[in-house]
Amino acid sequence: MAGIEIQYVFLLLGVFAGVCLLVVVVNHFLVKPMQLRRQLHQRLKGGKRDLEVRTQIFKAYQETQSGLIMSLAQSFAGWSKIENLQLHLLQADIFINPSMFLCLVGFMGSVGFFAGIMLNKLLWALGLGLSLAMLPILYLRWKKRRKTAKFENQMPDAMELLARSLRAGHTLNGTLELVSQEIPAPLGAEMRITYEEQRLGLSMDQALRRMGERVASRDLCYFVTAVLIQLETGGNLAEILENISLIIRDRLKLKSKVKGLTAEGRFSAVILGLLPVLTFVALMFINRPYVMTLLTDPMGIQIFTIAIVSVVMGALVMKRMVAIKV
Repeated sequence: MAGIEIQYVFLLLGVFAGVCLLVVVVNHFLVKPMQLRRQLHQRLKGGKRDLEVRTQIFKAYQETQSGLIMSLAQSFAGWSKIENLQLHLLQADIFINPSMFLCLVGFMGSVGFFAGIMLNKLLWALGLGLSLAMLPILYLRWKKRRKTAKFENQMPDAMELLARSLRAGHTLNGTLELVSQEIPAPLGAEMRITYEEQRLGLSMDQALRRMGERVASRDLCYFVTAVLIQLETGGNLAEILENISLIIRDRLKLKSKVKGLTAEGRFSAVILGLLPVLTFVALMFINRPYVMTLLTDPMGIQIFTIAIVSVVMGALVMKRMVAIKV
């Protein structure tokens, strides 16, 4: 019997290794080439599509201010919260209006709640409803952080390119257009939108402020502030941009060092979070009647629920322990 259990364990390990190898191969030979082709296509197209999409969003945003969902949201959350939601959606490059996003959150929560009701467990219904309702919000935060991280990694090269262009005699408008052509998305797309906005009638001041609102980046705020001050008072903008580039590079180096020092804690959180799940799945194959007690017996269901909550809380605590803001 022990030999059979060991064979099952090795079989599960082999399946896990095969799946990991398959994911790596697919990512290397299929996903990455598709991403490179998409980036090249976006670079060739410039920021035209992004500008059109944001124009449509602004139009939908204006049209949905008086809708039923927006009125209810204003009553319960306040208009400032809805404005913040619209801003977060733009910063995450999620091109839907706030009412559609709120509908999605409500739909996901309802699906989870009714799934729990079908199991005749009110606690499970509340937990599933809350968990599924949080998925769009977590996806929004993930997209926003991902865009901000990519943007900040591109900032030093963009600042140096702007500085060299200004020293070569180009105007600020011309340098923005050059950066939009040479730097890939998301920074290149945002620069292109800014260039098109000021070319179509907005002042440089307004176009830069709007770009600062579309991206949740402190480094971009430094750039926007420096340009706005230079437009009002004058000065050597090229030298200022070079100094900003050096500051951003030093901050990115510090963030990378902190990330390396906290890698052990983050890896421990992943291991401790996945270990109960993997153990549960392995026991389902090895000794299914033993595990099914947790899902059939009332006391087992309570223990199982407490275990899930404990694992989630432990993962959140460990994440907060290793989260160091730089």
